[in-house]
Amino acid sequence: MAIIYVIIGSICLIVPLILTILNIINLFKKKKIKENVVDVLIFLLGIPLTILLYNMSGFIDYPEALRLGGGELGLHSPIASWSYPTVFAIIGLGIISYILIRIKKLKLPPLIIVGAMSGIFICSIYMIIWIIQLSNNILEKYIFGIPYLTLFPINYILCSIRAEIEIMKKYKQENIERKQFNNKFLNFCSKLLYNIDNWPILAIVLSIPLIVVLISILVVFGQRPDEAIKAILETSDWTLSTKVSPPPITYDGHYLCTVSLRGHKNIVKPLRMGIRHGEKIVVNRQLCIANAFEDLIKEKTPRFHHFIRNIYDKYGYPLSKHINTSVQADITYILMKPLEWIFLIVLYTFDVKPENRIETQYIGD
Repeated sequence: MAIIYVIIGSICLIVPLILTILNIINLFKKKKIKENVVDVLIFLLGIPLTILLYNMSGFIDYPEALRLGGGELGLHSPIASWSYPTVFAIIGLGIISYILIRIKKLKLPPLIIVGAMSGIFICSIYMIIWIIQLSNNILEKYIFGIPYLTLFPINYILCSIRAEIEIMKKYKQENIERKQFNNKFLNFCSKLLYNIDNWPILAIVLSIPLIVVLISILVVFGQRPDEAIKAILETSDWTLSTKVSPPPITYDGHYLCTVSLRGHKNIVKPLRMGIRHGEKIVVNRQLCIANAFEDLIKEKTPRFHHFIRNIYDKYGYPLSKHINTSVQADITYILMKPLEWIFLIVLYTFDVKPENRIETQYIGD
């Protein structure tokens, strides 16, 4: 089984690089190397692999603190999740535009070709912004992850350039006869469209109304007019990020630390940030009471404390690994309430200043 995983992992790492190299060669070489096969594989493998890698990264949005030890990467999401509809719409527009030019070719009217080139232009600009967004972390953390998130955008741009050059050359070679109109304006537009040299400029000009139409549709579905830009800017940890995230917090290694962090605030009632082993954690009263109780028995009966600690280490740590949702944390908090009351009774029975002991928990180690 391990060998199968190694083979699959190797394929996922090596194949994208090979396809990228072949794509670059095909852009400059007259005699293409398996052009159709390379292009199909780039899209069939590139899109799902990029989505899979992005999801596996466990990115979270900038308003949330990174949870050290919880399996997430030490970086926030490079795209704001609330902007996904806009991002997907731009990418979808680009892919559809590419497919039109790549498959239909000369079967399309000049205006449709220029419109498709505009869609490619919009998507390519966004792909470049995406690459810039990732650039400051490409050679730092997670070197095998972040660079691979740029491979499909790079290949999309290369494929699009090649497809546009190819269709312009073929259109020029066909020397398609331009239709004449009696109307001067229509005749001028026809002359403009049938001149292939004008297509790149026309595509850029036409991209403006195309963006306006796309934004108008997205606004109807609740997206902001400037969502495409804010998707990149409303992030932290990346090149174009403008937001500052809360400091990272730790929950791994403590059962009730996990509860106080993961649960809904109106139920678990977090009080403040605390310090545990030099790391910031979220602290609620239940956690402070439990720790104060442990502190008391450690002070009064060290042997009993050692016994309790062993039980906790044996069962508490493994259980904390399974508290992965807010609902699970809420249920755990409620189930722990009777034990919390017992701890509180013991503190008020054997400690002269129980509240002082509770309040001073996690102030600093």
